[in-house]
Amino acid sequence: MSNIETELEAMIDRHGLTHVVNTLAVICTEKAEHLRTNWQDSRTAKAWEADGKTLDKAARLICSDCK
Repeated sequence: MSNIETELEAMIDRHGLTHVVNTLAVICTEKAEHLRTNWQDSRTAKAWEADGKTLDKAARLICSDCK
């Protein structure tokens, strides 16, 4: 197992899969905004934003019975 896999597994064990995936979604959204604001790179920002939305949907599916 690679180092990143080990670290992700530890994060999931500590915080739960839903929280880790939701945090990744937030990071993607913030990255998109940073690219839009500071680099005027709307094409790459759209890709990051789409990834964030996909991860947000995944987090909701993982935790469909959490609410």
